[in-house]
Amino acid sequence: MLRTIAARTARARISRSFVSAATYTTATRTTVPFPHVSQIAITSSRLSVTTPTRSFSSTSGALAPSLGSEVSAGDADFETILAEAGDTPVVVDFYANWCGPCRVLAPILKKAVEENKKTFLVKVDVDKAEQIAAKYQIMSLPTVLVFQNSKVKDSFIGSRDEAAVKKFIEKATQA
Repeated sequence: MLRTIAARTARARISRSFVSAATYTTATRTTVPFPHVSQIAITSSRLSVTTPTRSFSSTSGALAPSLGSEVSAGDADFETILAEAGDTPVVVDFYANWCGPCRVLAPILKKAVEENKKTFLVKVDVDKAEQIAAKYQIMSLPTVLVFQNSKVKDSFIGSRDEAAVKKFIEKATQA
């Protein structure tokens, strides 16, 4: 009789520990620490996991911007933009968001390109487009390259004043 009571007590303890473990597990699943990464929904007896995705659309043939304008480029579309530009000079600004001189140079470059109207500006964030930055051996920021017929025609490294940038753009767009 004593053995039977001890066995029942042990079974009761074990079943209670399983219940509390199951409750804890369920509570852990319902409180997701990173809801922006994935969403978990428990409906009746089914567990459904969804992950947000991005959709991309094709823009082939429409990557080269109009003269005097600005466009951002990444690893996927940089070479296409240069190819579609053909013999039009393309000013490419390699920059990073954390770079102070890059932030100073950006509005100066934009203004110079808008006033020139013979070229357009392509901005490449080196933190996002690492392959392009490596291909053109970008070691210092800001670096500005001028491409014509998909080849580097001219360049400068570092920030410059407005007059120097305008002179650089004019020289790059001359025949």
